[in-house]
Amino acid sequence: MDSTSRFRLAASLVALGAIAFASPARAAAPDPDAKRIAAAGHSLKWNWVPPGHNQRFGHAETLIHAPLADVRRMVLDFGRYKDMAPSITTSKVIGHESDGSTDVYLRMGVLNNTLTFWNVTRFAPLRVVPEGSEVVEGRMVHGKGNIDDSAAMWTMRPAGPDWTVLKFDVLLNPGVPAPQSLIDEQLRDSAMDVVNSIHDRAQGTKEILPYSG
Repeated sequence: MDSTSRFRLAASLVALGAIAFASPARAAAPDPDAKRIAAAGHSLKWNWVPPGHNQRFGHAETLIHAPLADVRRMVLDFGRYKDMAPSITTSKVIGHESDGSTDVYLRMGVLNNTLTFWNVTRFAPLRVVPEGSEVVEGRMVHGKGNIDDSAAMWTMRPAGPDWTVLKFDVLLNPGVPAPQSLIDEQLRDSAMDVVNSIHDRAQGTKEILPYSG
């Protein structure tokens, strides 16, 4: 390669480098769940059968203007679950398993506190699923409660700097005759109370703020 060709090649590389340096980095796409919740202007709730399950859960989700680390700390603070919803009257950590699971004694009033239920729920260690969300699941320990079944699942992920999407699913099978419509209402309302409690404490305000992820 002669000197002229080498000069032209060097000039081309410099020009390409200048273009790359001047071009703004492509911003990460806004989180679709965060956009949806922000557009609604409030936390959302419904009933559904989550993937991998065959019973109806109460579901709620919210958008929190706070880092994931702050939200995670509250989710893992099992002893304070009684502060999350009026229906939860007692929450106490009573044991730890060798696999890192945590046993929590929970007592709650349902159907407008006409019934009082209790159980021991075993929360598995936090895990990260392939799409990047962090999940904490709890399941009633068989034989430790006056209900047939209970389960809970947290799902949380960052939605940009200082933003977190938090979802909560809860199941309670009381084992006594009750209309499914009333159970559904209790579960989705309880789920909403729980996510709103963490939202308000982590963010410091009750509002769903305009999303800028």
